[in-house]
Amino acid sequence: MWTAARRGTYRLVPRRACYTYIPPRPPRDLRGKIAALTRRPVFSIVVPIYDAPTDVLCRLLVSVFAQWYPEWELIFGDDASHSTATKEYLARLSDPRIKVIFGKANRGISEATNLALQQATGDYVVFLDHEDELTEDCLYELAVCIALEEPDFIYSDEDKVAPNGSFLEPFFKPDWSPDTLMSTMYACHVSCARRRLIEEVGRLRSEFDGSPDWDLILRIVEKTNRIAHIPRVLYHRRIIPSSAAGDLNPKPYAIDAGRRARIDALKRRGLSGDLEPVPQFPGYFRVRYDLVGKPLISIIIPSRDNGATLRRCVESVMERSSYRKFEILIIDNGSTEQATLDLLLTLARSDCVTVISHDAPFNFSKLNNIGAEFAKGELLLFLNDDTEVVSAEWLERMGGFAQLPHVGAVGAKLLYPATRLVQHGGVLNLSDGPVHAFMRQSADAPGYFGRNLLEFNWIAVTGACMMIEREKFMTVGRFNENVPIAYNDVDLCFKLIRAGFFQVLLPGVHLLHHESVSRGKDLASVKKRARLDRERRMLYVRHPEFFLRDPFYSPNLAPNSDNFDLAG
Repeated sequence: MWTAARRGTYRLVPRRACYTYIPPRPPRDLRGKIAALTRRPVFSIVVPIYDAPTDVLCRLLVSVFAQWYPEWELIFGDDASHSTATKEYLARLSDPRIKVIFGKANRGISEATNLALQQATGDYVVFLDHEDELTEDCLYELAVCIALEEPDFIYSDEDKVAPNGSFLEPFFKPDWSPDTLMSTMYACHVSCARRRLIEEVGRLRSEFDGSPDWDLILRIVEKTNRIAHIPRVLYHRRIIPSSAAGDLNPKPYAIDAGRRARIDALKRRGLSGDLEPVPQFPGYFRVRYDLVGKPLISIIIPSRDNGATLRRCVESVMERSSYRKFEILIIDNGSTEQATLDLLLTLARSDCVTVISHDAPFNFSKLNNIGAEFAKGELLLFLNDDTEVVSAEWLERMGGFAQLPHVGAVGAKLLYPATRLVQHGGVLNLSDGPVHAFMRQSADAPGYFGRNLLEFNWIAVTGACMMIEREKFMTVGRFNENVPIAYNDVDLCFKLIRAGFFQVLLPGVHLLHHESVSRGKDLASVKKRARLDRERRMLYVRHPEFFLRDPFYSPNLAPNSDNFDLAG
């Protein structure tokens, strides 16, 4: 069965394990299409070499010679190989498009790459490891992207090639995701950058050997926001004993280099924070940003006649939160039950709790906007009354991200109380509309390429627990009060994306969600289901650019899978 990938090249036979790659067909009139490009960049393909087996080098060369796009040069930087076979193979290469520079001493992968970069003359540099291969359409797709978008940095999807030649583990990536890049080196291959910019940031740095490309890209994206993603496999990573494409754990120096590269990025960017290992995912780290100053956090909780649930929520906030500079604003939507009224009176006596009455038909957007008007805090935390705090450091962790200039809304992982399985791990905008990711999956499972355990950018996070800076909230126009019940949180996140912000979910911050205790489930009746369908349609009328599109979910994945299954 075929996926819906751009110009389609992937065949799947029904299960994830049965992926294979099918080489694409050249478009009709390939020469004419290349000639019609508004720009025809020259690519410098740089390859660091050290004792590379000749059969591996042969496969690499075949993949380069097979390129549809002709404007390239191939530059090998040999890191003083000891292998006579390797050196003789390189010395015999006579094609004028190929340059081989032999280093005088073994100085590591960064210096070998820089040796090749010194001889590069192309407009853009394509990085290629000696054991890997480019797909034959790789440079053509890069050239088309450059002609259309003029990016400074481009990355694509990738897969792996097993020793037996089978294809596996395709990584279908999100579009540009700055917080994801601080969690994992997701951009990786193919990696293509404007040569002038590589020179400007200082090429590769040998102190980060093990993850020099990660360090380089972190420095590049600090200089430009012209970043493009091609949602297409353009690079095959070959699994061999010496390759990082296999298992990261045998290479602790690479793990440490990646950690240090991100620590260095924090310092360079003037950000206070640290990296913390993820216990369930050895070799990976989460970024923890420190709060700047001691901001007041305003926790806004709409509620109505839900006394026992509200009490549990408020008590969990007050008893379990390690950060103490907060206020709680309860927006009472016309409670009439005496037990709830008594609770509200009791809570109102607390120095940090304010009860605001709004006796009107239920409008979630209006209730939260009223809370924001009364809030005194720099940070607003919108919280359902049917949630319960689990992670003591939730406020400072969410606040550290919310204060980042590029971040819009910050979410937390919400769990079902009885099972502790995932209820909310981020919002996906699928063909059937917005859904929660990883529903009923283990909270400790990595998910698709670590997405259930690492900080990734998402198109939206749920309003059941959402933090945002007040200034950003006001800038995009607050919650839309014409959206009273469903998708108002998604609508807000869409507006934030339009304004240039990124949503991020913190999978290390946990709350329990006693889901729909307050209002009941949206699909509980025909009437509610019809209302939900109507509000979903209106969501895309307001935001047509997101109809059938999620920049953080690949079009090569199943169109309606909350678990990132492959299509097929």
